[in-house]
Amino acid sequence: MAGRASYQIFRGKRDLVAVATETTEGRSRLQAVTKMMSDTRVLAVTTAAGEPMLTLVKRSGEWVAELIDPAGAPIGQIRIGGSRRHYTLVDGQDQVAGKAVGNLAVNDFSVAGANGERYGRLRKTWAGPWKEWFTSADHYSVTFTGPVPPRSRTLIVMMAIVLDLARYEAP
Repeated sequence: MAGRASYQIFRGKRDLVAVATETTEGRSRLQAVTKMMSDTRVLAVTTAAGEPMLTLVKRSGEWVAELIDPAGAPIGQIRIGGSRRHYTLVDGQDQVAGKAVGNLAVNDFSVAGANGERYGRLRKTWAGPWKEWFTSADHYSVTFTGPVPPRSRTLIVMMAIVLDLARYEAP
């Protein structure tokens, strides 16, 4: 639901690395409630200790998500293809840093660098019976298969969140 998204990012099974929480951008509680179906989704990404890492901004109807560092400088963009099966990862200098192509079910993606070098895989995975049956939460797994530049690594991990946001956005 817009206004309530929250994501936990783990390394392995138990090592919490970061948390992404949707913000209401300083609006009052009443404004936040009336804007639940806002056309802009803003998620603050912090370390497990609460230190700001980046902000992810996804505007409804736009097929792009922007990543901004805590100082306000662009980290990059994740551009969504029309079928939601193709994603282009763009760095802060507007250069293609990678591409992701998904299967027809839009739950398994191969990720490659700008020159075709294989970076890894992003998959929607089984989260267990309680989470699958009783919540709307999804579980994504990112596996890196080789060396990946740090900015590209960030874009790939954030792509899981963008994929989830785009998956439930009205066409």
